[in-house]
Amino acid sequence: MMEALIIIDMQEAYIGHKRNTGDFKEVVEYINYIASLFRKEGRPVIFVRDISEGEGEEFCTIPELIMAEEDHEILKSYNNSFWETGLDQLLKELKVEMLVLAGSAVEYCVTATYFGAKERGYETVLLQNGVLAETVEGYQAMIKTRPLIPYQPLKYILTKIKH
Repeated sequence: MMEALIIIDMQEAYIGHKRNTGDFKEVVEYINYIASLFRKEGRPVIFVRDISEGEGEEFCTIPELIMAEEDHEILKSYNNSFWETGLDQLLKELKVEMLVLAGSAVEYCVTATYFGAKERGYETVLLQNGVLAETVEGYQAMIKTRPLIPYQPLKYILTKIKH
């Protein structure tokens, strides 16, 4: 099984106001660490950027996230990262069957992408400690209703189960 990490809407325009929150730095560091693990094991890392409100500097991926040369980028105009984008085609070309979603905001675009992935038959989980929420209530609802994958099982899947 081929896995891919999809990092959604980690853009200044959408999350810049969260920089001073306690979880922002931890989430960014965690996503960077997990992305490096995916790359090391030859699994794709895909950044999704929302361009529905523009394409200026504030709509670029935040500089704290490391984007490697081999990473992919998908541009979207809707909450669901699959809707009217090339994401599904890219995943099929890469023979990806399982998606690990990270990013912002879990109440909106991450959840919409989760359902878009499920509708297309992908095994899909959210990266525990790898998502940002607009509200505490939104985060709490997510951890009660969506499958989460923590570091240890993910590392096992990536390093022990070869594709």
